Amino acid sequence: MSHLAYDDPIVFPGRPGASHLHMFFGNTGADAWSTFASLRTTGGSSCQGGPANRSAYWAPAVLDVDGDVLMPDFVSVYYKGPARHPDGTLMDVEPLPPGLRMIAGDDMTQPDDWGHFEWNCESTPRKRTTIPSCPSGERIGIVLAFPTCWDGVHLDSADHRSHMAYGQRDTSSGVVSCPASHPVPIPEFTVGIWFPNDGASQDWYLSSDRMNGMVHPNGSTFHSDWFGAWDPDVRDTWTEACINELRNCSGGSLGDGRQLVAATDYRGPSKVPAPPR
Repeated sequence: MSHLAYDDPIVFPGRPGASHLHMFFGNTGADAWSTFASLRTTGGSSCQGGPANRSAYWAPAVLDVDGDVLMPDFVSVYYKGPARHPDGTLMDVEPLPPGLRMIAGDDMTQPDDWGHFEWNCESTPRKRTTIPSCPSGERIGIVLAFPTCWDGVHLDSADHRSHMAYGQRDTSSGVVSCPASHPVPIPEFTVGIWFPNDGASQDWYLSSDRMNGMVHPNGSTFHSDWFGAWDPDVRDTWTEACINELRNCSGGSLGDGRQLVAATDYRGPSKVPAPPR
């Protein structure tokens, strides 16, 4: 993790303090004022590759019963593929467009929509849409898959979701492909955030679970935001050499013999007081 802030440069741009508390990953300078230009040219990065990936990632903070913020041990991010044509044949994905903004997960305007996320225990699988009670010492994680289909035109939309879509499964063939409204396949971005667990996870909740006077089941409002700011040459390299050429590029490999420099492991406290507004 990089930092905590009551900011959201996608939903509340230019309005510091307007959001519920977020934990930020990636660009160390991300705040309410962030733009593609500022992310790409300023700030360090808590990701592998350092400034090669100045993208900003953020999600609601996780708090314990005392209102302290739980600090994740690590965050894992995967960009995956490939895509398929409706007939099932493989097709290349396009590089993530510079400055693309996305929100995935719980959408309070669509309460019946599955949020494409799962909470889980690291070793004792208990997948669910709320925070599970896991044995003490066993990490608890949240994994969220972002949509993989872009409309090919807009880098954002009024609801920050409509310019993106998830692939649709053909009921007869079982093939998942992009709908005609969002025909451009991009890498499947999946984020996993893993927390140390002292055995009291039944009392954890998200900052977004307790806003506007509402109380939601613990962990049920999970969502995440992504504001892309990859170095274009590095992004194009791993898109082609890893995804489109079907290589397994785990651990920061770029697929062409180069490797992203390792990120620094987190060695701080397991929880910190929530910052003041």
